[in-house]
Amino acid sequence: MKLDTGETLELDIMPNEKLLVIWFLTKTITYSVATMFFVFMILFFINTINLATEVELEKENKTETSQNISKNEPSEDKVKKKIDHPFSIMVDYWGWALALVGISSVIIQIYLIYLRKTYRYVITNRRCIFIGGILKRIERTVPYKKITDIQRSQNIIERMLGIWNVQIFTPGTASMQIGQAKAKAELNFDGLLNSEELYETINRHTQVN
Repeated sequence: MKLDTGETLELDIMPNEKLLVIWFLTKTITYSVATMFFVFMILFFINTINLATEVELEKENKTETSQNISKNEPSEDKVKKKIDHPFSIMVDYWGWALALVGISSVIIQIYLIYLRKTYRYVITNRRCIFIGGILKRIERTVPYKKITDIQRSQNIIERMLGIWNVQIFTPGTASMQIGQAKAKAELNFDGLLNSEELYETINRHTQVN
């Protein structure tokens, strides 16, 4: 990140490691279950096609048997094959499902550990900057003159962990109002162990501008 002429760096913060607990509950588990669901849906469709083929073969065998009987021709006894329901694959492979969730959770959590290390919350005398990303690196900037609202909040898990998040809103976004859905903030500074300094710095520059 390159500062403009006359721009000074005031704060350069990384999210605290406790943020990984939040990400585990909100991202890791969700993405792992979604991965398992996606894989099992593919297996479900494959199983459905296979079972449909088996049903057709069973019908052909029954037709041939009935024709042989009508012609008084001897026919070999055939053992009836039970046609399972397509969803039986999810019951038969529940152990693999748990293993898939576990492996996915480990891979996703490792990715999030390294992702957190790329996050930087930069505050200068002119703007707020978010930097981060592994597969896709993002650098998002909001000048103080565009900031319309700042929020500092904690959910119940963040309160237990002692971390905060600071949200910055612009004219294109709006803070949460009673009875309305929560709008998406322009910038999110999550996992802050000490958010007061960052919040007060942004608030001071916003009032000046």
